[in-house]
Amino acid sequence: MKKILVLFTGGTIGSISDNGVTDVDESGKYLLISQYESIYGHSIEFECRRIMNILSENITSCEWELLADELSRIDFKAYSGVIITHGSDTLAYTAAFVGMLFRHSPVPVILIAANRPLNESGTNGLYNFSCAVKIISDGKYRGVFTVYEKVYLSTRMLPADTCLDRFSSYGGDEFYRISEEMLRKRFEPLLRKPLKLEKSVLKIYGYPDIDFTAYNIPESAGAVLFVPYHSATACTDSKSSGRNITLLAEKCSERKIPLYVCGVKSGGNIYASLDKMLKAGIKPLGRISDVSAYIKLLIGINQTEYPTEQFMNTDIYFETVK
Repeated sequence: MKKILVLFTGGTIGSISDNGVTDVDESGKYLLISQYESIYGHSIEFECRRIMNILSENITSCEWELLADELSRIDFKAYSGVIITHGSDTLAYTAAFVGMLFRHSPVPVILIAANRPLNESGTNGLYNFSCAVKIISDGKYRGVFTVYEKVYLSTRMLPADTCLDRFSSYGGDEFYRISEEMLRKRFEPLLRKPLKLEKSVLKIYGYPDIDFTAYNIPESAGAVLFVPYHSATACTDSKSSGRNITLLAEKCSERKIPLYVCGVKSGGNIYASLDKMLKAGIKPLGRISDVSAYIKLLIGINQTEYPTEQFMNTDIYFETVK
């Protein structure tokens, strides 16, 4: 078996707790490998690189560019697989980002995180790492996955809740309608040119009594993503001053910025509110999580190899539930 490349980015799994405060620590990466080898021995060779050392809540497009650049330089043929250690807060977002851009990886690329630092009891960091090693050692699949007590498809993972800190998967099951044969499928690289995330996406969540006039679209924005209610609806009542989403659509139209709404189901009747949204020029995205919709849109407006509309309506890496 070839060696496994481990890329460290920080997060809880690379942190140490001291006097009630958890923060990233230089010794974090060595602790993970030493803990693994103390239990499982030295039969597997690990090559370790630190890309960054931050708590994942501090991640920005700059760090995503850095991660993409690092992954693009890897000779995947030299490794049995790649493990990326990451913080849990933004794990789902980075997983979707890596999943779409590196869907073509001939070996498993697995993102992992931990609920507690490795020097605390009850941490699942070593368990998640050992599971990732096992998946790579088995050599059955290619592509991008996430391991956090379960194995998730990278573009279907949803952020953890704030009560029990549990992750979930869009569509319910971790691999809903995805067969083992599909997980062994060979993909072409998504992009041929390096990706620079110069344009941003403004993401707005719907809620009762939302005032759409309160949102200023930043100059850097290349698109707006609206996350609707589960029926893909939003307020379209013209009697509610500022509460009508078509006002946001007008603002986007004036700026010549596309406004997308995610989670629009195909087939069957639609609600009158959604009908008004579509007639106002709001662009529908199918059954895709708001996380993957955000990442896909971020990539879509910054790449130049495909028309944005075509890019957004193409399933990149299983992100659309069919």
